[in-house]
Amino acid sequence: MSEERKVYSLTQLNQSFEKHIWEHFSSRDFWITAELIKINQKSGHFYIELADSINDQTSARSFATIWASTYSTIVTEIGLKETQGILQPGNKVLINVKIEFHTIYGLKLKIRAIDPAYSYGEIERKRQEVIKRLKKEELFDQQKRLRLPTIIKRIALIGSPNTSGYRDFQNELLVNHDYNKFVIKEFPVRVQGDAAVKEIVAAIKDANRHDADVIVILRGGGSKMDLALFDDYEISKAICMSRLPVLTGIGHENDEVVADLVARITFITPTAVARHIHYAISSFKEIMRELHDKSIQMSLQLLSESKEEFIHYNNYLSHHSRELIHYWRGTFQEKEYEILQKSRTLLYEGKDDLAALSHRTSSQLQRLVQQEGSFLERYLERISDLGQQQIEREKEMNLNQILSSVQLLSQQIIDRERIVFSNQEELLGLLNPLKILESGYTISTIEDQDVKNREVKIGDEMKTLAFNYLITSKIISKKDIKHENN
Repeated sequence: MSEERKVYSLTQLNQSFEKHIWEHFSSRDFWITAELIKINQKSGHFYIELADSINDQTSARSFATIWASTYSTIVTEIGLKETQGILQPGNKVLINVKIEFHTIYGLKLKIRAIDPAYSYGEIERKRQEVIKRLKKEELFDQQKRLRLPTIIKRIALIGSPNTSGYRDFQNELLVNHDYNKFVIKEFPVRVQGDAAVKEIVAAIKDANRHDADVIVILRGGGSKMDLALFDDYEISKAICMSRLPVLTGIGHENDEVVADLVARITFITPTAVARHIHYAISSFKEIMRELHDKSIQMSLQLLSESKEEFIHYNNYLSHHSRELIHYWRGTFQEKEYEILQKSRTLLYEGKDDLAALSHRTSSQLQRLVQQEGSFLERYLERISDLGQQQIEREKEMNLNQILSSVQLLSQQIIDRERIVFSNQEELLGLLNPLKILESGYTISTIEDQDVKNREVKIGDEMKTLAFNYLITSKIISKKDIKHENN
């Protein structure tokens, strides 16, 4: 005979669990470590999903709550910014909990306190892992090898425009008497939350495609947990791989984040970054003024020395030139007299020879002219007869060829003009407004003016002409669209 089964209801079972946990665990609390998976806030209360893992495999999962009154106590103990920084998905925490069991909602952990030292230790551990990895990949010191421009004028600015640090940087940079014509290309990003890492990495890569002297990354202070964002490997790697020097003003005074360690130069605050940039310009201008003054002084000194040297050589050359002129003047006069005497002798001898040669040449030329004259008269008569005959033959042949060419050319011109006329007629058909409207396009006007040629205002009455309709509408909203090629 089988033993009789004893059946319990789910309510009875859960009540038994509730009684057991109340008797054995209600008077105790426990310090546990866990990873925050999800956090929901409602009416001041926090509803949290916790998890634990062994060898990167989830080994436990549970739900916990922080009631509003407990949250106020935690904030009083460790501070609002620190509390908000710790209570972020992905953080590992050390928390004090009480175990509760409800017959309907099941097992839950009630968080009573948070130990921030544990979370800070996790931050430092991850930070050291990132540093070790970057050094192993030989990226850690890559920014330090980049040359920093002496004068920084074009700045790629990465940060959250809604933060005070961002505004402090621009005020400090632009409100000064030395130089304020900076070209700032802004790349707005979030500096906290789940999406911040991807946005900052994308902004660094995008900034490297622009014509800038440096990249400036700003944060403007925050809790230790908030600043842990800049220990992220992807952000640090993007800084290392940047072709442009990166300046950071994360906004802290004690510990440096990894982004600071790998950047070309790091500053405590965004204001300090701006102050360094315009101080560098002021120093450069002062150096240039000193060099300019020194150059003027040296130029005047060299000019004075050169002037004295020039006067000395001028006097020497003037004296030496006069002596040379006197010497060569006498020499030339002697040579001139010798040449004149020899020229007269040669001239008289050549004159007699030239007269005899001229007489012989004249007689020979006269005979040759008479002979060639008779020959040319006979040759010209013959050429005249042959030319007349040839002209008659060419005249008859060329006339026929010209007539044929004119007829062929005329026909070609007529055919070409006929094709052009056909193309013009087809083009006019394509440009017909009715054709354009029939293909789906519309024409919009306000007060008989094309909307692209006037400013559109809310409340304007707009007429839209389609192929089959004329539509009248009133503008209740508008959105400006900027095109890249404009």
